Amino acid sequence: MITLYSKIEQDMDCPMEVVIWNYWDREHLTGTHYLHYSNVRVVAEKDNWCLTELYLKHPLIPFNMVSRVFSYMENPEHMRSIHLGKIMHLEQDFHFSKTAPEACKVFLEQRLRLPLPKLFKKLLEPIWRKLTLKWFAPVWDEDAPMRLRRWKVWQLGFKDFSGIDYINQKKKKPEDRGSTLRHHPVDLPIKSSTPIMNEGWPRLFKKSVEIGYGSSAD
Repeated sequence: MITLYSKIEQDMDCPMEVVIWNYWDREHLTGTHYLHYSNVRVVAEKDNWCLTELYLKHPLIPFNMVSRVFSYMENPEHMRSIHLGKIMHLEQDFHFSKTAPEACKVFLEQRLRLPLPKLFKKLLEPIWRKLTLKWFAPVWDEDAPMRLRRWKVWQLGFKDFSGIDYINQKKKKPEDRGSTLRHHPVDLPIKSSTPIMNEGWPRLFKKSVEIGYGSSAD
């Protein structure tokens, strides 16, 4: 066996709790990341762990893959995801740290284990690092606007499946709403509104357009 290692660091202009929520929200995968995921099914989940079945396509690999992923929170600042495929074994460690009241840093370590002789490690590791960045960069860019929007409406009093109370009630915005930081909790497992738990949640359209989170939608 050989182990290929890569690391990626990225900053985000929202608290790390919002980023963690984003990673645990499986329903958005076939919507926000429709170019990468064709179907997602949550096999089982409880408290701080989740077993997920992913149908995905890497931008540099010319065929679809099925991966079963076991994710869990090692501690409030460390999430682990273990991908089990027919050939490969991928371990991901996400480390989250607060850099400001409304900002954080994500440090991702990835280890790919392959049944190959050691002499392949030196050859394949640079390729592996490029592959991981090729996947990470567009997915991060797709997630960023959603995280920022989530943090924005959260400060206005947003609640999942309820919306914003004073907007629902057609009342004037309270003067103190959004004037102080409202802590975003990490409440696992994330509640869902689709049959993703039993039947899965497939990509609804083969082609789509990027709408809903860009600056033009503000």
